[in-house]
Amino acid sequence: MFVVTLTVMSQKLKVIALVFIGLLVVGYIDLISGIEIRAFPLYFIPLIYAAWHLGLRATLAFTVLATFIWVLAQIMSGRVYSHSYIWVINFVTQGSAFLLVSLLVSRLRKSLINERELSRTDALTGLPNRFSFMNKGSTLLAFCSRKKMPAALAFIDLDNFKQVNDGFGHQEGDRILIKVAEILAAKFRSSDLLARMGGDEFVIFLPDTRKDVASSALETVRAQLNQTPELMAHSVTASIGLLSYDVAPVDLQDMIKLADQLMYVAKSEGKNCVYTQHITET
Repeated sequence: MFVVTLTVMSQKLKVIALVFIGLLVVGYIDLISGIEIRAFPLYFIPLIYAAWHLGLRATLAFTVLATFIWVLAQIMSGRVYSHSYIWVINFVTQGSAFLLVSLLVSRLRKSLINERELSRTDALTGLPNRFSFMNKGSTLLAFCSRKKMPAALAFIDLDNFKQVNDGFGHQEGDRILIKVAEILAAKFRSSDLLARMGGDEFVIFLPDTRKDVASSALETVRAQLNQTPELMAHSVTASIGLLSYDVAPVDLQDMIKLADQLMYVAKSEGKNCVYTQHITET
């Protein structure tokens, strides 16, 4: 985590340096081009870059700096106005233009990020959706496989859930799904990957996790779901298929398929249980 933080800081410092140098270069171009050539649109290039890659505070700081550089270039190139207060007016108007464009770009980037997150998040539970799970899970599994770490994957299906939707409506079913998601999110580590795969199905990928640890965690979750009033009121329980490996495999889709099959075995064994299969290193 410390290394990642240093890397992010290093990248941010590079962006700051590029923007600062860019503004100085544009200011120099503005100076040597004289008062007849309007070079001020060039200031938007480093400002847009700053707005896209840096936070709001840094963007605002560079906007002010760009305005000062612009004014300084105008003065040094010999521009003269009939009244001194015109400098103040132009400083404000030019600074406002720089600020407006920077804020619009910053807002656009934030909207794109939010849109991307929404496309990867289950709207009801707030957990990652199938697309996000496959994307992040494949990368995480590849890392575990490369480092020869153990790994586990659990496939969860809620028992008797269809009767809730049929008898009490989807609003009550949604309330149960949200509660299950809350329990899962509270139980597992931030390094674990949870997702709602659709309907009443959830999946959990546990990187660098031994069989006994994974089995204990899933059994605890199953027992907790049994004691949750929202689920108890409708006799909703969980059938869980748990697949664990001494060394993580390379194909996430195969893991999901096998864990899904184990979940159906759990249902055939009477539901409300964890059915586990462990695959030793070959």
